[in-house]
Formats: sequence, C-alpha cells, structure tokens
Amino acid sequence: MNNNMTKELKNKIADYQRFGFILLAVSTFFYVGLVLPEDKSFIQSVTLGSASLICLSFTALMYNTVRKCKVKLQEISN
Repeated sequence: MNNNMTKELKNKIADYQRFGFILLAVSTFFYVGLVLPEDKSFIQSVTLGSASLICLSFTALMYNTVRKCKVKLQEISN
C-alpha cells in the first residue's frame, strides 16, 4: 500500500511538472507575440497579455501542487 502510494505520488509530481513546463512555454509564446512590434489592435494586445498571465497563473498552481505532493511524499516515506 505504501509503495503504491509512493509510486502514484511520483507519477503525479512528474505529470504536474511537465504540464507546468508546457504552460510556461505557451505563456512565453504569448508574451513574445505581445512584445513583437506589429500592427495589433488594443483588443489583440489585451488578449495576448491576459492569455500570458493566465498561463503563468496556472503554471504557479501546478508548481504549488508539485510542492505539496513532494511534502506528502516525504511524510509517507518517513
């Protein structure tokens, strides 16, 4: 039982880290689209900025979840 929970938590940690990294990359692309000098309307700029911030927020949420899972994994291991 303990080994099963440890394996499950390790898998969750790896998944959340991957997802967080992907969201960070997507957020970077949105930000680059925002700062590149092109003829964009105000709505497009706001949309790109908002999408970048939303992706960054979800990235922070994923890494916070990773931190909580690591703490739980340490508690199970001890």
